[in-house]
Amino acid sequence: MDTRLCDNVFALADGVDLLVIESTFLSTEKDLADTYGHLTAAQAGRVAAECNIRRLVLTHFSERYSTDDEPRFLAEAAEHYTGDIVLARDLLRVPVPKRTTPPATS
Repeated sequence: MDTRLCDNVFALADGVDLLVIESTFLSTEKDLADTYGHLTAAQAGRVAAECNIRRLVLTHFSERYSTDDEPRFLAEAAEHYTGDIVLARDLLRVPVPKRTTPPATS
């Protein structure tokens, strides 16, 4: 997802096994995220936690950050989501976690 925080983010992410979601900014730039329609790493973590996802993949980082900032993205998302968090890089392969129980049906 490449979006600002809205109801549809939560609807689309609800119960997924693997959530690939942008985290363009850190919380210190929350105003920029709001202005340009992006998420912070903390907001992405909140979506993952509230939607009970199984693995979170953060992507779409602003060029203002370097690889030295990666631990900050992980830490912010982990403030809300305690599951597996992956920082996406070009050509990275991320396996979908195996299910231990069948998915619930609606």
